[in-house]
Amino acid sequence: MTKLIANLDGERIELDMPDNEKILYALLDEGYDPPFSCQAGSCSTCMAKLVDGKVSMDECYALTDEEVDAGYILTCQSRPLTDTVEVDYNV
Repeated sequence: MTKLIANLDGERIELDMPDNEKILYALLDEGYDPPFSCQAGSCSTCMAKLVDGKVSMDECYALTDEEVDAGYILTCQSRPLTDTVEVDYNV
């Protein structure tokens, strides 16, 4: 299990999620309403800043290399690689 911390709409959310689950779906499964649209990595609606931890993105069509280098991820495509992952949707 991974501890997910998500800053969403001014709320700090903490939950445990399976290591192989994508961040977006972990939040949706718990009843939260993070931004998303295509769920395929091509629109960037689910983009968030990775504040802590590491993730693996399955696809990354919507982000530029500069955005990835700055720490932005697509939560619909990101799975945790560390015991704790923190993302910020408010940036």
